[in-house]
Amino acid sequence: MRTRGGTAALALLNRDLIDTQSPSPLYFQLFTVLNDAISRGVIANGSRMPSEKEISDRFDVSRITARRTLAELAAKGLVVRHRGKGTFVQHAYQPNPIVAPLSSMMESLGNMGRDTTVTLLSKRMDTLPVDLQEVFGLAADARVCHLVRVRSDGGRAFGHYVSWTPRFDASTARKDFENRSRIELFKAHGIKVTRVEQYLSAEGASPEIARALDVTTGKPLLKLVRFSYDANGRLQDHLTARYNSDLFSYKLEAEV
Repeated sequence: MRTRGGTAALALLNRDLIDTQSPSPLYFQLFTVLNDAISRGVIANGSRMPSEKEISDRFDVSRITARRTLAELAAKGLVVRHRGKGTFVQHAYQPNPIVAPLSSMMESLGNMGRDTTVTLLSKRMDTLPVDLQEVFGLAADARVCHLVRVRSDGGRAFGHYVSWTPRFDASTARKDFENRSRIELFKAHGIKVTRVEQYLSAEGASPEIARALDVTTGKPLLKLVRFSYDANGRLQDHLTARYNSDLFSYKLEAEV
């Protein structure tokens, strides 16, 4: 993952994550966004955090809200404030990938696909986010199939999925993305996955995802990021899944 200093990383953070109409306090929404950026290493350890004014301007919140957010980050031990110098990150990002037999992982994904329903919210060819251009090894102007989906069980949405897949074709019928399992779609597009890396963490629900999952903004969600590679080590698919932990738990079995 490519990391940046606070001011540079600020430009990568989506200002639409702050919802002024949500009952969740603005400082808590802003804390959730910055906490996630620090925890994932988007804002690098040791780097200077954006100033109160920079945060205020970026997210269109008051300086008081920005100040309280930085104070909350300091109270959690993620940043340290030095009078006259600024606020600095003191959290070292250490990814812990989950490694498990690929066969059992794909089997569990297939079972989930058979037992639940998927609604496609968005399907388009789009340019990759900056942090994914390097890992895919694609040019900045390359257009990749971008899908946003929600998975439900018995009419209750429990999972929100954002994926980037270069070999998918956005002209594929909507029903195929909703009714065919991801394994079937991979096979149909000639994608052969031989290695998967998964990263588990927690994240507060952004306004957009909160609406999709029918939860309150800032609610803790289980976040899973999956990198799927072919035999040559090329990334074929990137998936970010966020689950309502009230309705979903993640079970991992691995032979030792």
